[in-house]
Amino acid sequence: MVLADLRTLVLLLAVTSFVSAIALYLFYRLLPEVPGLKQAAIAGACQSIASIFLVSRDFIDPMLSILVSNAAYFLASAFYYQAVRLFCDLAMAWRWPVIILGTLYPLFILFPGNENLGERIIISSIGLACLSLMTSWVLWQDKARLPGRRGLAITFGVIALICGTRILSILIEPIGSMSFLDFNRSSMIFIWGIVTSIAVTVGVIVMTSERLREQLKIQLREVTVAHDVANNALREQKNFLAMLSHEFKTPLSIIKANADAVTTIDNPPASFIKESLERIQQTSMRLNGLVDGCLNDQWISHTIENNELSMRKLNLAEMLRELCHEYDIRFINHSSADTAQVKGDRNLIPILFSSLFDNARKYAHHHDTIEVRLLQTADTITVQIYDDGPGIAEQEHERIFDKYYRVPGETRQHGSGLGLFFVKRIVEQHGGMINVECRQGTTFTVMLPALGDY
Repeated sequence: MVLADLRTLVLLLAVTSFVSAIALYLFYRLLPEVPGLKQAAIAGACQSIASIFLVSRDFIDPMLSILVSNAAYFLASAFYYQAVRLFCDLAMAWRWPVIILGTLYPLFILFPGNENLGERIIISSIGLACLSLMTSWVLWQDKARLPGRRGLAITFGVIALICGTRILSILIEPIGSMSFLDFNRSSMIFIWGIVTSIAVTVGVIVMTSERLREQLKIQLREVTVAHDVANNALREQKNFLAMLSHEFKTPLSIIKANADAVTTIDNPPASFIKESLERIQQTSMRLNGLVDGCLNDQWISHTIENNELSMRKLNLAEMLRELCHEYDIRFINHSSADTAQVKGDRNLIPILFSSLFDNARKYAHHHDTIEVRLLQTADTITVQIYDDGPGIAEQEHERIFDKYYRVPGETRQHGSGLGLFFVKRIVEQHGGMINVECRQGTTFTVMLPALGDY
């Protein structure tokens, strides 16, 4: 009965080792980039081979079983040692494992028979104890001090302690001449072998999970730092641009003011001086417009991105009428009432339609064809801006609202590529929609919620 129980334990050890080897291999295939997993999978395979040859000792040449099983157990311990070194960000070191294996393994040949079972157990235990202690020491000294690594260090320390206990047991009470599978005191060793095989496999998986978690934390910190640096750089760039724009406005205003003053003197200047002054006036006005545009872009971008809208009731019909008068554009109110009311930002809504009106004036062939139509339903207010310009290719209809995007080949008009981008953002901030159609001209359609259903 004892013999049957012992063989059952050996068979269970073989099955456990095989399952552990498969688990480590699959884990390695899942995460091949993790250092140490490959060596751990090799160690699991060696351990499985050792247990298989241990089970087969009654069916194959005993000496072959002795040599292969012990060599495989030694290699398993050596590869576990290399695996934990890589896990702890150390280079592989084969010097001491090779010395231990090279010194102890040839001794198995000197003690081949059943009468030398005790000597072989001592030799095997010394080798496994040394390799397990080396593995445990590397894990315990690791600076990360993670629970998984400490737990695995204790596991290998226990393996070394078991091996030391086996050596003392054999020295105190020699075995004599008997078969390994008839050695009844080995039952506890096989039980510990099953437990430690499971513990080592679980420990490697937990240790890998901890490493991945730590790497993720490091990457998140790096991304956060990079994000903060980028935000700080962008904020400094915006502040510098705003400061520079303000600094430009003062000398430009002085240049224009002096040019205006010269043109108002009683004695008219020579014609070429007058032409030069007009060019100075035009150039200073254009530069002043560019600076204002730059400042406006910064302000609009800041307002939209930080959602700093000041929402209130607005009379859209009256606002459009005033803007159309300013741009000298025809306004047609198709709504039943003279007040088309929306809830919006009193600064951004005029910028929205001013950008569209300015865009229509830029590209219209004839300014007198530009037309603004206002339509109203129960829950929507629609504004259409039409011009007889060349239109926009259909494939560009969505992209014209992208930031900094300019239609390819369009060089006649200057711009930053921000106008329509801001237009769409403002419309969306107010819960509306915008689209463009090009049928014998261009029509931009803006739809905003009416105040009652906003």
